[in-house]
Parts: sequence; C-alpha cells; structure tokens
Amino acid sequence: MTKKGYPILLSIFIFFIFASCATTTRNIGFVDADREVTERNYLSAVEQLNTTGKENPYRDKDQVLKYLDTGILYHMAEKHKESIESFNEAERLIQENFTKSITDAGTSFLLNDYTLEYFGESYEDLYLNIFKAIDFIRLDNFDSAFVEIRRLTDKLNLLEDKYGNMAHSMNSSKDAQGTIKAGKTEFHNSALARYFGILLYRADNRRDSAAIDLAKLKEAFRNQPNVYNFPPPKNLDKMLEGTNKARINVVAFTGRSPIKKASSLRITTLENLILITQEKEDDQGRMILTDLTPIPFFGVTGGYNFKTQTPEMVRRPSRISKIQVSVNGVPSGGLELIEKLDEVAIETFNLRKGMIFFKTVIRTVTKGILTKQTTKAANNAAANAGGVVQVLSFLGGIALTAAVDSSEQADLRSARYFPGQAYVGEFWVEPGEHIITVDYYNKSNILLYRKVFAPGNYVPGKLYILPSYDLQ
Repeated sequence: MTKKGYPILLSIFIFFIFASCATTTRNIGFVDADREVTERNYLSAVEQLNTTGKENPYRDKDQVLKYLDTGILYHMAEKHKESIESFNEAERLIQENFTKSITDAGTSFLLNDYTLEYFGESYEDLYLNIFKAIDFIRLDNFDSAFVEIRRLTDKLNLLEDKYGNMAHSMNSSKDAQGTIKAGKTEFHNSALARYFGILLYRADNRRDSAAIDLAKLKEAFRNQPNVYNFPPPKNLDKMLEGTNKARINVVAFTGRSPIKKASSLRITTLENLILITQEKEDDQGRMILTDLTPIPFFGVTGGYNFKTQTPEMVRRPSRISKIQVSVNGVPSGGLELIEKLDEVAIETFNLRKGMIFFKTVIRTVTKGILTKQTTKAANNAAANAGGVVQVLSFLGGIALTAAVDSSEQADLRSARYFPGQAYVGEFWVEPGEHIITVDYYNKSNILLYRKVFAPGNYVPGKLYILPSYDLQ
C-alpha cells in the first residue's frame, strides 16, 4: 500500500466503527409516553410508542421491547385482546432472537450486545405469561390461562439449561478461551404462578391439583429465601375451604421493574494476564472502586490500558407501603405481598451477568489491541511521509481510539413499564352486587391512588380476579 493510502484506510476503519457505535440516550424518545403512563393514560402512551419514522423510539433490533411495553400498557388499560396479541409477538421474538443468539454466539463474540437483536431478560419472558393469564381470565378463557401458567413453569425448569447452552456456544469462539460460564439461580418456583394455579384449579373443581399448587407455593417461600425474603400471605389454607359466599381475588401490582445502569471497568494488560478494576456510582453519584479482578489471558502482552462498561441491574424502590380493600365502602382487609418481581429480575439476571462481564472484557481487549496496532502501523507509515499526512494520521488515531471507547457502552435495554411487586388478597362476600375499592398508601399513610371497580354481581363458585396497578 502507498503512503497516501494509510490515511484513507484509517478513515474507512474509523467510519466503520462509528457507524456501529451504540447510543444509550435511551430515554429521549420516551418522554411523552412516560408522562402519559404517569398520568395513567395508558392508551395514549401506546399511541406515542407506535409512532413511525424518526419519532419511533425503537430501533429495528428493539422490537421485543416494543411489544413488551405496548403489551403491559394494553394490559393495564384493560384491552385484553390487544395485550395478548402484543405479548404473543414479544414471546415469539424472544424465542426467535434467543435461538439466533445461540447459533451466532461464537461468530458474534466480538460484537457489542447493543448491536444485536434484543431477546429479553428472563423475568420479562416469565412474567408476560402471568399478564397473559390474567388477560385470558378476564376474557373467561380459563383453558388458555392454564396454558400460560404452565408455560411459565416450563420456562423456569429450563432456565439454567438455556443459559448453559449459550455459554457453550460462546466458548466455541477461540477468543473466549473457554472462560465463559453461565451463572446459577435459586429461582425455580414462582409463588405468584402457583397462586394463579390454585385459583384456576379451584374454579375447575380440581381440588387435589389446587392442593398440590398450594403446597408448591409454600415450598417456594421455604426453599428460595433470596427471592422470598418476606413472610408468605396468611390464611393460604383458607383458599381450599368450602363456602356459600362469593370469593373475590384482588391482585395488585406496584412499583417498577429494575433498570440497568452502566458499571465502569478499567482494564490493564500484563504478560498473559489482565487486571480489571470496577467502579460504580454511589448514592451521591460518585464513582467508587468496588472490585479488582485478575484474569489469565493467554497470549496478551503487557502495557495496554482500556476502559469499557457492563450493565448492572438496579432496583427502583416503590412508594407503596400498604394496600387496603373496601367492599361497598367498608374496609375489608389488606393485600399481602406474594412476589417481588424486581427481586426475581435481579436473581435471574445473575444467570448471564458473568457471561456479559467476560465477553465484554475479552471483546474490549481484543478490539483495543487491534486498534492500537492498526494506529501504530499507520503512524509509522505516516511518519515517513511527514507533513499533513502525519498530522492526519495522528488525529485519526485519536478518533479511532475514541470510536472504540464509544462502541463499548453497556447494553442497558429492558422493558420500561413492568411492575416491581405483586400483592394478593381473597375476600368473601354475600352473593349479589358489590363495589370493590383498592387504596394505595405510602409509609406516611397518605393515600396515593384509589382504584374503584365497576359494580359487579358476584355469585358463589365462580372465579373473580380483579387486577389493579399503581406503578409508583
């Protein structure tokens, strides 16, 4: 190659990297939709999310997110058929994109996850089945609701194998050096799913099956203390008792699912070894050193320094402290916490957290060394040419390094409007017409939101589930 060709080659390389860089200004396109959600104008929020052209907040690679977000918004707006359609499409794409990621894991090892099609977090894939089950129950389609609950249970049973297969595929890349391993999870049994199983079996007069799910619900609390770090609802056994009264089951979802924040990594190479220092933001927004990790890395030489980011899942505390239910204006009791969806989100994220970490580190080191070697070669050639060529090469090297750093931003994608906690309660009433009210209070006992259900005629032996939502 001629000396004049080096700046051109460098410019092309710079353009290619900049073109593939991820932008994490993820909130800008959602401002209007977020405002509508805050005001509980869920259908208006859907309209904002379904805009086309430059106003569309989703990239082509983010279609799973679009269907998760619109699905939960339709669900909260009680547009159950539209909710099911959106969640069906999200579930289909999650399976399709994950399968593709397994197939391409070895060849796409050096690509930032943000440049790939999003295949959803495990908790998103699990809980969409809960929301679909509620949709079907509200449409009096109990058979389909059963299918959704069983599907969630099946997904849980396969969760560790799912990410184990991904790790195996990633290790097929020579760059991985066999370092990629899937994590473990304690979460194998959802109390919330078991609760719905009890209700559906009871409504179908399958008492033995309902009793099995009740036992499994209690087992979830006993055997999974990391996820269920709170007492189970009281009087669960009463759910299987006979009564001549009508039963009303209120299910309330509160708060927001976790968000992902970037955790900064600084990488230093030694001979066949890399050192990683990790920094995270504290409550005051200051970056503090949290970890120092040495990793054997055969073939690497010393003297290189890089920086990159990995995603960290962070809870969003809910303002809701107490939920009270009234029947015809008379206080009838409170709802009890049955599942922390945000805790499940973090627990299941641990299955691939280490995989993301090692993939990010290896990718950063490999790309970084290649970049520095390319820049060095170009600078050496330009030095012989001197003058403008040398200046352009120097500036190009700076731009190339900046481009690589920019391309190593963390993938912070996740569903925006999934709730963070689930509460339940069963209320026995005399047969007839009743008005059910659900009140949400903060820690200071200040009423934050009141949901009043339309008058309903309740009769014994039927299944009545009243879902309520406050994402505060």
